[in-house]
Amino acid sequence: MTPESKAVHSHARPKYVGREGAGFSSAVRQRVDQYFRESGLPRRGGREIRTKTVVLFALYIGSYLLLLSNWFTPGGTLLVALAFGALNVLLVFNVAHDAAHNALFNDRRLNRLLTYTFNLVGANAYLWDITHNQIHHAYPNVGDYDGDIHQQAPLIRVSPTVPRRWYHRFQPFYAPLAYMTYSLYLVFVKDYQDIGILPKQGSRLLEGRDHSRWRYVEFILWKAGYYGLTVVVPFLVLDVTWLQFLMGFLIVHAFMSLLLSVVLVPVHMVDEAPFDIVTEEGTIEEGWFIHVFKNTNDYSRNSRLANLLFGGLNTHLVHHLFPSVCHAHYIALSDILEEAAREYDIPYRAVTMPRAVASHFRLLARMGR
Repeated sequence: MTPESKAVHSHARPKYVGREGAGFSSAVRQRVDQYFRESGLPRRGGREIRTKTVVLFALYIGSYLLLLSNWFTPGGTLLVALAFGALNVLLVFNVAHDAAHNALFNDRRLNRLLTYTFNLVGANAYLWDITHNQIHHAYPNVGDYDGDIHQQAPLIRVSPTVPRRWYHRFQPFYAPLAYMTYSLYLVFVKDYQDIGILPKQGSRLLEGRDHSRWRYVEFILWKAGYYGLTVVVPFLVLDVTWLQFLMGFLIVHAFMSLLLSVVLVPVHMVDEAPFDIVTEEGTIEEGWFIHVFKNTNDYSRNSRLANLLFGGLNTHLVHHLFPSVCHAHYIALSDILEEAAREYDIPYRAVTMPRAVASHFRLLARMGR
């Protein structure tokens, strides 16, 4: 792509122009609608989701209060802190994510309120809507547009649009160390980049985007509240040395980072995914439905435990095709996708979690070469 063409459509939304798979997408949508008609189940909410939401928030609050109790040795306090960190991640997977897609409950106002769970755990609901809902879901694995595949560039290269450096040949070896900093990056760097306070080159649809003054005020207030909740208050209350606190803080974030990475990275960034680029005319040469199929990976698809813990993010294809449907239905709907894909001879990838992780490391090795 020439510099001139970049300037022409750097802020325009690319268009999918492929017509292949139109019959397939119609068949899938009809069968999903039929599933809800025949089952009588609501697309959102339900007793299971209400119970899960209440239990997760109760455990989150309880683990935080237990953390500040000073009832434990430093080692015991670290274990409680790890539990609190895990609950931060589980709230993102199971509550904030679905709420942001208006998929958690039928009440839009309740979904909007629960979207602020992102802010509670250090992210930002407003920026998440822009980067995830509006950009990533429209352009998964599209170079220069999907910010998710550029997050750790230039250190890690998974997109063909990221310039290859000499050190990328070693990225399969140092990537795990980089991924152990993922949650620190999310709460201390990424949001500041996405709102324009820090420089970033990850998605052209973010470049030069304007935000109201109130959004900046809200952003700073929420960040300050999160830092106070997770750094200032524990540091002042806990009966540990500053070095113990620092080491515990880094260990908890390393644990959270690995949990986030092992769940989220193998759903798109795998060796079998073709990725894609935008032409000089600002188009993508295939249909959106087929593009999503090619660039999304399911793992542990039939595992109810994975669905319970990960909020259905392991059955990621259903989520991308039907984001307004609650994750409680993902296992059943993935059966529909698999059957339809087999009938229409469309490749559908559903593997085990270890195989998905291994595929990601094959991608790292290939992109390094």
